[in-house]
Amino acid sequence: MKNKIKAKGVSVFYGEKQALFDVDLNVAEKQVTALIGPSGCGKSTFLRCLNRMNDVIDICKVSGVIEIDGENIYDKSVDVVQLRERVGMVFQKPNPFPKSIYENVSYGPDIHGIAKDKNHMDEIVENSLKQAALWDEVKDRLDEPGTGLSGGQQQRLCIARAISINPEVILMDEPCSALDPIATAKIETLIDELKSLYTIAIVTHSMSQAARVSQYTGFFHLGKLIEFNTTDKLFKNPDNKMTQDYITGRFG
Repeated sequence: MKNKIKAKGVSVFYGEKQALFDVDLNVAEKQVTALIGPSGCGKSTFLRCLNRMNDVIDICKVSGVIEIDGENIYDKSVDVVQLRERVGMVFQKPNPFPKSIYENVSYGPDIHGIAKDKNHMDEIVENSLKQAALWDEVKDRLDEPGTGLSGGQQQRLCIARAISINPEVILMDEPCSALDPIATAKIETLIDELKSLYTIAIVTHSMSQAARVSQYTGFFHLGKLIEFNTTDKLFKNPDNKMTQDYITGRFG
């Protein structure tokens, strides 16, 4: 198993308040790594460190080292735009652009100059929608607004948008929390299929979801990484009593 991302000694401060304490966590290549823990425990904060989304918050300060393929992404020489090309993100609430389904997916490749011509762009859009298991549902209405789709379809559109620029890593921040069980099951199946192509890190408040979709799981509590292990081991035989208590519902 090769680690795509290595985080060492990562601490995050929002002004005076410390949100993450000295986190060491690796994300395995082409596997799904889940981050679980109670609300406000730092899991989303950690996820946002991986593509420097915290940079947009003025009072946020990140220390420690995060490497992708051995390169420190917080190095002064790193181009954040290029970093976010490599590390795509899907958010909690589906947030399609107020544009057509086609334009939602073509937007990234257009900005980054990926498509050679219109035919190539059509191909990228079709492939991205196919990978996101949405093509068959929308192929006859690509010029209709993305906001007209159902919640689950909108989230799959956002996944198609994330993969349209061919990232290496996809971060998902509670991608199913706004969806019903059927839409959630579709996204989970999709995550399972996408891991053969992408390295995926997912924050989820659903322990059953973490158990279903991930190969590795990290349990966060009060800004600290309490335990990190294979998902199987962490859920069936955790090393830490706090992990055990959280999984069995004694606190959280």
